[in-house]
Amino acid sequence: MAASVKVAVRVRPFNSRETSRDAKCVIQMQGSSTCIWNPKQPKEAAKNFSFDYSYWSHSSVLLHTPHYHR
Repeated sequence: MAASVKVAVRVRPFNSRETSRDAKCVIQMQGSSTCIWNPKQPKEAAKNFSFDYSYWSHSSVLLHTPHYHR
């Protein structure tokens, strides 16, 4: 019998250390697609991943955007 696994990813809010260092978010989500890029290597291509569920909780602005789960 074959088993299947559902995978979810969550982008959490910055912690106080990241906020005090003016960290930048390097992740974008749209639906089940997640894009990550390295700001130290701007010429390097972004990496794209697909997940069964994507949860965005990085900023309060996007929490009310309908295509993100909470």
